[in-house]
Amino acid sequence: MTDFLVLGAGIAGLAAARDLAAAGMRVQVLDKSRGVSGRAATKRFKDSHGEGLRLDHGARFMTARHARTHALVSEGLEAGWLSEWTRSVPEWQEGRLIAAPDGHPRYVGAAGMSDIGKALAEGLDVKTGVQITQIERRDGQWQLHSADGQMFEAQTLLLNAPAPQLAALLEEQAQTGTLSAVTFQPCWAVGVALAADLEVNWPALRVSNHPALEWVAREHTKRLSLSGPNPPSLMLHARADWSVEHLEDSPQQVTALLLEAAREIAGDFEVLGSFAHRWRYATPDQRFAEACGWLPDQRLGWCGDWCQSDEHGPRLEAALLSGWALAERV
Repeated sequence: MTDFLVLGAGIAGLAAARDLAAAGMRVQVLDKSRGVSGRAATKRFKDSHGEGLRLDHGARFMTARHARTHALVSEGLEAGWLSEWTRSVPEWQEGRLIAAPDGHPRYVGAAGMSDIGKALAEGLDVKTGVQITQIERRDGQWQLHSADGQMFEAQTLLLNAPAPQLAALLEEQAQTGTLSAVTFQPCWAVGVALAADLEVNWPALRVSNHPALEWVAREHTKRLSLSGPNPPSLMLHARADWSVEHLEDSPQQVTALLLEAAREIAGDFEVLGSFAHRWRYATPDQRFAEACGWLPDQRLGWCGDWCQSDEHGPRLEAALLSGWALAERV
C-alpha cells in the first residue's frame, strides 16, 4: 500500500507528488490519459506532406514570478527541457497591432509544453491510462476503483482535476461543497499546418475585440528541431463566449470557422493539415478561495490552477504553486 494517491497527473498534481516523494513518502500518481501534464499538452500530427509537427494546444507558455518557480525554470533551462520563447506578445485590436515590449520571459518546453510535466514526473510512480469510476472511504482508507477492475488504496488522497469533475466523483464521500462553486469556461483550440510561413515577425498575438479568436500563435517559432526550423504552423484559441456558443459543434465545423477568423487577422494562408480540440474545462472564472484544499480529518486534498495560489490569475505557474502549497499543508 502507498502513503499517498494523487489522482491527476497535471502540473499541480505532479508538483505535489514530487515534493512528497522527495520527503520520503510513498506516492502513486494515476491519470486517465496516455501521458502526463494535463492541459500543458502537446499534440503530435502530420501534415499532408508527411511532415511531423508538435503544437501546444493547451497551455501556451510558462511564466515565472515567484522564487521557487524561477528555481524550476533555471533547472529546466540547464537540463534542456525548457527554453525561452519570447519577451513580447503584441496585441491585435480591430486590425491594428499594438506593441507590447514588456520584457517578461515566456518559457516553453523544449519539444512541447508536455515536457514540463514529463520532467516533474521523472522518478515518480505514475500509472497512466487509468479511468477511475468510483471513490470510496473505508476503515480510514481511500479506495479508488477503475473501469478495468483495478483497485488502488491509500490513507491520503490528493486530487488534481477540474473541480466539477471532482465534486461529481466524490459525491457523498467527503464534505466538498465548496468545490461546486468553482466554475470554468471552455475553449476550442485549432492547430494548423501551413504550406508557408506568414509574412510577419510576431511570435503570437493576443487578440482583442474579435468575435471568435483570442490567441493566434506562430507555433513553430517556439523551438527548433534537430534538423533546423520546424514546419510553419499556427495555434488558434477561441474566445470563451464563442466556445460556449459552439461547444457542441463538430471539430470540422469549428476548424472551418476559426480558419476563416484567423485569415481576417493574419491574412491568407494555405493549410496542409489541421486538428481541433475542445477543452471543456479550460479557464476557471470562479476560483477556489485558497491556494489548495485540505481536509485533515478525511486525509483529502485538492490542487490546480483553479485554486487562488497568488494574485496573478490561473496559469501554469498557479498550478505549480497550488501543488507545492498542498504538499506543504499535508
